[in-house]
Amino acid sequence: MSRVLAVYSEKGGVGKSALSAGLVAVARKRKLGVIAGDLDPRGTFTAELGISAEEAPAFSMNDLLALDPQGETGLAADAFAPASEAWSGVQVIAAERALANRETDNVAVGLEFRLRLGLKGVVGENMVGILDLPPRAGGKLVTSALVAATDVIIPATLDEDGRIGAKEALNTIKLVKDLGMNPDLRVVGIVPSIVPGGRSTLKDAIGEFLADEYGSLYRDDLVIPRHSLRQQTRFACVPITDAPGREAQALTDAYDRILIAAGVAE
Repeated sequence: MSRVLAVYSEKGGVGKSALSAGLVAVARKRKLGVIAGDLDPRGTFTAELGISAEEAPAFSMNDLLALDPQGETGLAADAFAPASEAWSGVQVIAAERALANRETDNVAVGLEFRLRLGLKGVVGENMVGILDLPPRAGGKLVTSALVAATDVIIPATLDEDGRIGAKEALNTIKLVKDLGMNPDLRVVGIVPSIVPGGRSTLKDAIGEFLADEYGSLYRDDLVIPRHSLRQQTRFACVPITDAPGREAQALTDAYDRILIAAGVAE
């Protein structure tokens, strides 16, 4: 089965786009075909993959969601833009600021189903789709991604923002499932994100709360460590898998474990 992974939290600053890029990097290293979809109008994910606002493709995520497909599938391929040379082989469905206008669309055909239709038949064998969602409480962009996804990964910093972001994300996911929009959508887990080394009273307390509250959904076995190297590779727009040293390897291993947990790799 083709996998489309949505990375989602309803709080910003929890490492959502960093996780999305990390998953792209390890999937690429495993020689998988990667389609990276950016549903955040800020375009952070798009920029890290080497597509700047000045070089935005003529057909983007905004256009894909604005277009009435009239039942036609596979249109996402028309929006593909190649990532930069550092990310060679990755196909990007880029975000742009105008994507925010889709939140207020009042169209006859359900916008929320257009991305799923567009991706149908496009994510094939030995491929994975990775969608970076905006940190928003529901809305048409978030719902579009959750309807198109097979799995959701929720990064959570071990602080109050991370806790709230995870809780509200689960509420939105439940609504999408309960409304029958994507009843088979699976939550891979709540993943501790940007976790500092050593002990911390707050970190430990939030981790214990999430474990108590969500049981096996809280995946402390998939923890993403905090390393300054991640910010450096993000600024340079290069994959973490291309960086040398132990910090790069620790982050690569963390992202790879998440990819395996999502059923994309073994």
